[in-house]
Amino acid sequence: MDVRTLAPALLAFGDLCEETGKLLYGDAATTRVEVKASFRTGSFGIDLTVTPQLMQQLMGWMHGNTATAIVNGAGILGIIGASGKGLIFVLRWLKNRRIKRIETTPDGRRILTEDGDEITVEEAVILLLRSREIRSHLQRMIDPIERDGIDTVSFGTDDKIDVVIERKEASYFHVPPPEDSLIGEENRVIPFSIISLSFKEENKWRLYDGQSVVYVTIGDTDFLDRVNKNLERFAKGDILIADTKITHWQTAEGLRTEYTILLVTDHRPGAAQINLPID
Repeated sequence: MDVRTLAPALLAFGDLCEETGKLLYGDAATTRVEVKASFRTGSFGIDLTVTPQLMQQLMGWMHGNTATAIVNGAGILGIIGASGKGLIFVLRWLKNRRIKRIETTPDGRRILTEDGDEITVEEAVILLLRSREIRSHLQRMIDPIERDGIDTVSFGTDDKIDVVIERKEASYFHVPPPEDSLIGEENRVIPFSIISLSFKEENKWRLYDGQSVVYVTIGDTDFLDRVNKNLERFAKGDILIADTKITHWQTAEGLRTEYTILLVTDHRPGAAQINLPID
């Protein structure tokens, strides 16, 4: 195997174990992945070592209310899913199906898919499933099977292989694209000056709100109808007074704000004449 393919996968595996330890036990937890000195043709062994700092912390937890059943490297690997109903197992079970909801049960957490299938897993698996960072490390670890010459990734011991992931399953481990999250909506009356217009369907107008230039969707169909019939004429300096919906979204790139004019209440022409106090 090309070292440029192997090295990123091993680093991703180390990052995956480290971040899993931190997610389950806190930032003070330190997990180290070591590779055995002996290699065999076509395979290599990887040992997960839990450092003394983590073991001391775990021993303290076992005497308190936060006692956990996962107290060693094997437990971390189990939650990741090298065996049992861990993260890898759940992703293979999902097969890119959308999750409808997750319920709490006496035995853990039940995952229900939109097609009616269900499975019950530990709470820790849900934590890993929703972590974009951990999912990214897992995807990088699986990446080699999408390259020519590498067909499978296997997990197990010298005596037993627990999991074999084939190339056709690689897409199950792709991190889903981030979905925009609605922060809030508000309606305001805003005066806009016109920068540029678009007469193509669904194209946005560039307007100036007195502070910045924004792209605005015109949702007032009556106003658009008047524009299409040339009943509305525009000139430099014109002002639109409009009831406007402002929607704020959280995205992967940060904040996004959308403007939609619901109703144009006034179209004021530019100041072509001098205003006089005429009765």
